[in-house]
Amino acid sequence: MSAKLLFVCTGNTCRSPMAEGLARVIFGCEEVGSAGLAARDGLGASAEAAAVMQEMGIDLSGHRSQRITGELMAWADWIIPMTSAHEFRLCLLYPQYSGKLRSLGAWGEQGCDIEDPWGGSLESYRQCARTISELLLSVKEKLV
Repeated sequence: MSAKLLFVCTGNTCRSPMAEGLARVIFGCEEVGSAGLAARDGLGASAEAAAVMQEMGIDLSGHRSQRITGELMAWADWIIPMTSAHEFRLCLLYPQYSGKLRSLGAWGEQGCDIEDPWGGSLESYRQCARTISELLLSVKEKLV
């Protein structure tokens, strides 16, 4: 797959880094990134997100959070926010890229938002990762 994917959440420490790591495996490509609408630059993935990804054989130790920018939006072929609210906000901030924005849940049949597991149990992170993984398979099916 040659499409460049950018996953977006709020802080870029839980959902979008997990989506980025999972997408690298599912799509078998390196042209994947992540960012957050309210991210502080340079933070690592949350301990829970890193642990759940480690259970799945994915290493997030090198992840560093970054705030969404126009340059990142321009780079991506598809911008995939974790919720419809993220998608709406990105459309307001970057209307020129609205044609390549589609929330992760919109790729699947259930149309769900990926709820933030921040502050939740390890099991809530596992469930979040499973949901992201299932939806990424829908993305792959539609893009290939």
